[in-house]
Amino acid sequence: MALETGFDSPLQWYTENPVAVLERLRAGEIDYLGAADDRLTDLHLLAAIKSGLLDEWASTFPDPRGAPQIPLRVLLAAAVAGAFAGEYALCATGPALHSPAVLAELGINVAWLTPGQGLSQRGTQEKALFQSDTLRKLLQQIEVADRAAGQRPGQRLIDWFNQSVGPAFLRVAGGGTGAWILDCTKLLVNLDNENYEGSAVSKDEDGTPIRGYKLALLSALIEEGRLITRIGWDNVRESDHPVARPLLQGETPLSRGDTLLHDRGLIDGATISCLKRDLGVDVTFGLKRDMLACRLALAQAVCRPASHWQPHPTRKGQEILRVDNIGVPWKELTVPINGCVVRQPDTKEPDGYAYWVFASTNLRRTAAGIVLDYGARSECEEDHRQVKGPNWELDEFTSTRLVEILFHVVVVLLAYNLHQW
Repeated sequence: MALETGFDSPLQWYTENPVAVLERLRAGEIDYLGAADDRLTDLHLLAAIKSGLLDEWASTFPDPRGAPQIPLRVLLAAAVAGAFAGEYALCATGPALHSPAVLAELGINVAWLTPGQGLSQRGTQEKALFQSDTLRKLLQQIEVADRAAGQRPGQRLIDWFNQSVGPAFLRVAGGGTGAWILDCTKLLVNLDNENYEGSAVSKDEDGTPIRGYKLALLSALIEEGRLITRIGWDNVRESDHPVARPLLQGETPLSRGDTLLHDRGLIDGATISCLKRDLGVDVTFGLKRDMLACRLALAQAVCRPASHWQPHPTRKGQEILRVDNIGVPWKELTVPINGCVVRQPDTKEPDGYAYWVFASTNLRRTAAGIVLDYGARSECEEDHRQVKGPNWELDEFTSTRLVEILFHVVVVLLAYNLHQW
């Protein structure tokens, strides 16, 4: 009656057969009978284990410990389980790993959850596989190693995600659709608390003082959703450019024929030119109103007769028009771009319309194609709101130490990727 788990574990599983179970109870063959508490989110962890992702993460993680008693694969599995459960304090990581199915796949006996036992030699008085300070001590060692190397505390965690976690997800997902999104988001903390390590004070778009960090994300679109493949980090005072630009440098995951989507805050003519000219990667982006390219596009558009305008493919009441070769006034841009002008009736404007301009280095794209490409960014912005909302709580930090903050961010993004995959 025992089910094979594929691992050498003393834990046994029995099929739902009341007669057989009663016979074993009467014979004293079962020491304890309890309800299995498997949740839907546990399926994500099981997928990570069976696909080999968990072992790949563990083998590449910057673990400074020598001959550890508690395997890294267990610590990572517990951290991800905590992220799915909304438990982000390091002390809650051990108890978060409770699924009988996941424990069996990890080769762990449920009996080790008894107080006084555990995976380490000294045991634990908690109902958990390991003591609550296990992860904290590991992160402290990573912090010491980073400081000794002249890096920000937790930089090894960022490098691990960029060099191992992101590429692994992209591989198991089959490489994505060829469309990428580059964007930045702010992670804010208590303005009056100066103890948040590495944070800075700046002003929000409306002039309100804020404190926190800036996170850059390079995401690969998949059939339904996206996978975050690279991340950049700095304080919130830094502009988007220096935080996001390094994600496109070095051995970039983008391939010839791919398309990169980004917003107005990341516009850089030299980078756009390099991507198109040297890598064969097209770029689609929104133009700022004060840019000469935007003004040229609008000057061409307003002269066109109404019959040249087409209905917006997804937004009722809006019209679109393609205008060509609008990058001439842009000195830093050395490749041609076409634009799509979008207009919407607005009685407050002089000519009765409000305008937006989007551009693309893909000269074959129609006006509808340009706005549809860029439309994927809007979905990404809504995705950001959800990631920082009550479901994922990306910016809910339980510590002011930078290494623990970065570990929290990396684990949440790891769990998010699992969910997307």
